[in-house]
Amino acid sequence: KPLTWQRMTREACTVIAPLSARISRLEGMEAHARTSDVRLAKFAPGRAFDLGRPVES
Repeated sequence: KPLTWQRMTREACTVIAPLSARISRLEGMEAHARTSDVRLAKFAPGRAFDLGRPVES
């Protein structure tokens, strides 16, 4: 199975990570959403983002 990865700047991360977190949560993939949360905490500490809410089963 091929494995792909990308690089992005810190500024790009602050744009993409909130979207990634919300989409992941809507799809029920909380672990993926949390990786975006961690990146935001690292690269944009103190900034507020709408990260969505976990999907209830």
